[in-house]
Amino acid sequence: MHPDLEKLVQREKIDRATAQQLEILPPGTFCHHKSWGVGKVVDWDRLGVKVIVDFETKQGHELGMKFAAMSLTPIAEDSFLGKRFTAAEELKALANSDPVALVKLALSSSGDRLSLDQLEEMLKGYVIPEGKYKSWWESTKKKLRENMQFIVPAKRTDPLELREDDFDPSQGLIEQFRAARDLRAKVKAVEAIIKEINAFKDHQDNLIELVAEISEIARKGVKLQYAPAVELILIREELQTKIKGFDSDNGQISTAEILAADESAIPGLFEELSLTRLRQALKSFPDAFGEAEWVEKMLGLIPACNLRSIAEIASCLDAAEKKSALIAYMENGLQQRTITSDALAWICRERKGLAASVFTPTLCLSVMSSLEADQLNEEGSVRSANRLRDLVADDSGLIPDFINNANINTIRNFAGRLVGSASFDELTRKSLMARIIKLHPEIQDLMSGREKEQEETLIVSETSYTEKKAAYDRLIKEEIPQNREDIKVARSYGDLRENFEYKSAKEYQRVLMKRQGDWERDLKLAQPTDFANPDTSKVSIGTIVSLEPVGPGSPLTYTVLGAWDSDPDNGIIAYLSERGLAILDKKIGDEVEFPLGTGGTERYRITGVQAWKA
Repeated sequence: MHPDLEKLVQREKIDRATAQQLEILPPGTFCHHKSWGVGKVVDWDRLGVKVIVDFETKQGHELGMKFAAMSLTPIAEDSFLGKRFTAAEELKALANSDPVALVKLALSSSGDRLSLDQLEEMLKGYVIPEGKYKSWWESTKKKLRENMQFIVPAKRTDPLELREDDFDPSQGLIEQFRAARDLRAKVKAVEAIIKEINAFKDHQDNLIELVAEISEIARKGVKLQYAPAVELILIREELQTKIKGFDSDNGQISTAEILAADESAIPGLFEELSLTRLRQALKSFPDAFGEAEWVEKMLGLIPACNLRSIAEIASCLDAAEKKSALIAYMENGLQQRTITSDALAWICRERKGLAASVFTPTLCLSVMSSLEADQLNEEGSVRSANRLRDLVADDSGLIPDFINNANINTIRNFAGRLVGSASFDELTRKSLMARIIKLHPEIQDLMSGREKEQEETLIVSETSYTEKKAAYDRLIKEEIPQNREDIKVARSYGDLRENFEYKSAKEYQRVLMKRQGDWERDLKLAQPTDFANPDTSKVSIGTIVSLEPVGPGSPLTYTVLGAWDSDPDNGIIAYLSERGLAILDKKIGDEVEFPLGTGGTERYRITGVQAWKA
């Protein structure tokens, strides 16, 4: 034992167990504390019976020797934690340039096994900034899954592990498939196998066994998990093409058999399949339904399909030289008014391509009719209506193309319906109308009456104006930029078809954009005032009004203030509120009726009007 420690034991300053633990923590030793992180023992203070430690964020920290012996764990200087203390900037650079190498270093310094919480504890705030850790980990996790040396857990409660350097990647890929917990995870595992197919150069028999295994899993799962089971069959068929000399006609269940067995499930299946798998499934239609029927079967799916699926159906039919059948179907749908919003969106998108012959001058009226019908919020129509609405709003060339060859009556009809449409917010309506007016100034009169209605001044209090302006500034400077960042992070999670975070962030973006437009209009129209010297000869803005019931009821007192000053619990009502409008400009002695929420009305007489003081 170190002589200094022996002396402290003999003088009964510390016990022998403490001395034995301190023996492995001499000055110069790197150590770790669960609360203060990594540190380096600087000195033993024999007189004060303390250990002096420089921690990452706490230099020259003193700990009692007994406490130090119990709470400090020695670590190697070349370990991950040691490097975090001595070479933090190098680790930060590695986190950006090669995050996989950083994780490997952390694992190799921890027995090749860490929980995700332990890894986060080692990195967040020290190597990766706290606010960026989540997005950094999501990006890194994808890269780790592509590297067979790592076992990346599907659940956060399972550990992240590092395999031996001589590990056979082909075996790891098959293990990954077998460890996958559900059919979608197994699809991703087969995709990884196809991507690394060269790893099976000397293991073709393993692939043949795997194909049989995939077939059996898909056959059992097709009734309970239709879409992922079909996708598993589709990717198995792709895998078979990578196996030398494989006999594909060996009685295994095929995509064509699945499609033919349950036609009603196909539209839902198409929505869930990736684009590559969707195209693969469409190519199976002739085998599934025969040369005589497959075109009609495919066209019959269009009313139940979304825009992406319709676009792929159209491409498939065009490639098979069946474009005429597609165009005839679309023309009939327009004539019968049975065409869906998604099909209309496809025609608009393909107006200079496959759908050029059905993009007629009256199509704009069909689009408005579809949006108006979908505004009723019928089940299943909302998402397709949103896609059509977004296309009309975002495609700057669409409206000019709509009205290019249309007669003035059609243009006025279209513009009139657009002005009154509830499918678009006010700013979007104005933007769309501007595109029409630019080409046809003569329809400006459609906007003038509506704008006159909306350009009336809003009387507001100075306080409420300041609050609204502050809320608008927060919206522009904080909420909208944060939403953009949320969308960016959510997009990094991949597969936007099943990405709830992305869809939620995009929907919230619409809310924020509408709020921005509404608030900009309101602030533009607002006239702040202190309500000084109101006209008390009648009920006006800035007055306190006393009312007595005519018949049963209790007396009421209302303070009539600005458009944004409503506080019913304290008797403050906005002049534009239902009751505010009912009493505005009334004089003492006048009677008013207020509707009741339960039906009927209650009658009051105005008995007093006086000025309000802030």
